[in-house]
Amino acid sequence: PPPRWRLFQVIQGAAVALTGAAPTLLTWPLRAALTAWWPPGRTRVLWLASAAAAAVVSDGGLVGGSGAAAAARPVVAGTVSSSLFAAWTGSPGAGRRWAELPPDLGVLVCQCLTPGEVVLLLAASRKMQALAISEEVWRFFCHWTWGRSANLRAYHSAKDLFFDRNGWFPQHAGRREQPAFDVQQLRLHDLPCLTMDLRITDDEIIAVSEAPRDRSTGSCQASVHIVDPGSCRLRERFEVSNATINCCDVGPGLVCIGSDDSKVRLYRRSASVDNGDIVNVGGGSSSAISSGSRHSLGSTDFDFDDDAPYHYRVACEYICASEVNDLRFAREDAVIAVRTHQNRAPAGLDVIPLARPDVRISFPGGSWATRGKFIHALDGFEDGCSLSKVACSGEHPMTSAFSAMLFDFRRSAPCVADLPVTSQRRGHPPVGTMLWPLRAGSSPKVYANLLHDEGRRQGRGTIAMVDFRYPSTDVCVRFQLPDPVDDFRCFGGSIYAACTQTNGPQQRLAVHRCSPAAGGDGFDTECLSTVVEAYNAELRHPREDLKVFSVCSRGFAISYGDHLALGTVSQPGFRAADFGVRAGGAVRGFDGF
Repeated sequence: PPPRWRLFQVIQGAAVALTGAAPTLLTWPLRAALTAWWPPGRTRVLWLASAAAAAVVSDGGLVGGSGAAAAARPVVAGTVSSSLFAAWTGSPGAGRRWAELPPDLGVLVCQCLTPGEVVLLLAASRKMQALAISEEVWRFFCHWTWGRSANLRAYHSAKDLFFDRNGWFPQHAGRREQPAFDVQQLRLHDLPCLTMDLRITDDEIIAVSEAPRDRSTGSCQASVHIVDPGSCRLRERFEVSNATINCCDVGPGLVCIGSDDSKVRLYRRSASVDNGDIVNVGGGSSSAISSGSRHSLGSTDFDFDDDAPYHYRVACEYICASEVNDLRFAREDAVIAVRTHQNRAPAGLDVIPLARPDVRISFPGGSWATRGKFIHALDGFEDGCSLSKVACSGEHPMTSAFSAMLFDFRRSAPCVADLPVTSQRRGHPPVGTMLWPLRAGSSPKVYANLLHDEGRRQGRGTIAMVDFRYPSTDVCVRFQLPDPVDDFRCFGGSIYAACTQTNGPQQRLAVHRCSPAAGGDGFDTECLSTVVEAYNAELRHPREDLKVFSVCSRGFAISYGDHLALGTVSQPGFRAADFGVRAGGAVRGFDGF
């Protein structure tokens, strides 16, 4: 609802709770105040307080009649001017300050202001200062801004968390400082095995693996790991098939994966596993899931953790024409999958509506629908993946030049933009420069790492930004990183990249951030954290030394080899020291909102 109407409901509810008046009797003074034009700044604070005060002292609106109204009038007199008070109540009052307004009502009024307007109360009086810096007010602002993603458990002060932008951009003495992270490591696999894709959300971390090879027992099955982001403990693990899982994506209560057996599988979140069916779409047979703490379906074993609040169960399977190398779950309840051949050469695109998989649409690679390009990767924008705007990287079959492409799959000709990024005209070699990985930021900006086939572990990293609002990539912005880029993500208007540092005695992974400079001119690049790899990368070929990176409001996750590193946002040292001084040397914590 609009802010004024929401304020009307909040203050009216507070007045009813405090006085027991009928809501209809409190409508006229609130409506008169809220429909008026609110002046900016401190005057708006007085208008809001006046609306609350008028609701409390309205004649005939209080249980107890004129006696209760007369007792409440002095509270209002210090809140508004005498003329305004007389216009609303019919008699002037001589009164007291707004500081004597009930604290609960004062907190509600502050929550209806903006954070900047609450800061203006700091100079009013000591009692107003206590109200403006109260934890309840700033917890509300944190929860309103970031929802369940607010890192309230990491900070002692909700106000500090808000002004540090949820812990990602700390400020100290007017200067931007680096965020702090608590880094933990977890080994996901007993056998040498790579994590092929990774997603981190506020609730969980999803990691999918290749199918490892055991010399003693032969081939093993690829698996999905669900990790708790708070404790970095394995919450659930289940095996899928003998084929490597190449990609995964998350939706509301589900996980979508694609693998080398040409299947797209959906796993839905469930508090418990009951009897159900697998729906094989496009061929194959259906079988049932048996009840119990351990479940099996063909070659799929479910190993559930009794302490986990929920588990995942197979919802359905979709068979594609070839191997699935990348996919995204769209908000229209559809899956967009990139298919490849066995040699990883791109084969085409599939759009699979979950409600009607029989009406799927396939776009072969090199067809007119893709403007003759072969699609290698795709991604959805930060505000959510939608069929109306999907970013892809395409390769020209003759020149091997890569383009950033924008697709609208609601149209008969889905490709709406095709901007070449790597070409000889732009100084790139004729072959060997790819756009990988490709990440979509805030619409309509797309970012891609310029990966050179030769020397991919040498030199510096370069990330190119393409804005689809411009018809040419002549305005393409490039970000230079000190080390080669393994993977990166777009989050909150910044680029977070995992880069390999090989200049030391042991290989390390560094997390870099490229964000707009504090002065608004250019971009700043800073190293946020460093993770020392716990395995020998020299045992693998550089093409197999895969690292996957993901980031969300809670922190970041990096997979390397058979390990997973989790970095969660924590309170910087100077914030803890400042809080200790304010609290008289005793640092007190509190639970989440």
